[in-house]
Amino acid sequence: MNSGEVRSLTKSLEAAKEKAALLDFDVTITETLKMTVRVKAADQLEAEMIVTDAWNDSKYILDADNFVGADFDAVPVERERALGSKGKEDLVR
Repeated sequence: MNSGEVRSLTKSLEAAKEKAALLDFDVTITETLKMTVRVKAADQLEAEMIVTDAWNDSKYILDADNFVGADFDAVPVERERALGSKGKEDLVR
């Protein structure tokens, strides 16, 4: 295959990629914030309850300084759902 044929094939592949339908994805972003709090308690359960109650009372506010990571989970959207209210008969058109 000569260089002209390679260029032609490359252009054809690029054109085919541009024409290909893009798929819809729902991407869920989950950010994780983390803080360690030291408390005195009789046991682990009590320690967790003390901190849970304090957190519910807004005594611990986690913000960007407590950021430890993010996860991204992409799930393909079903074609029928992506088209919204169109009926199944519209899928074949």
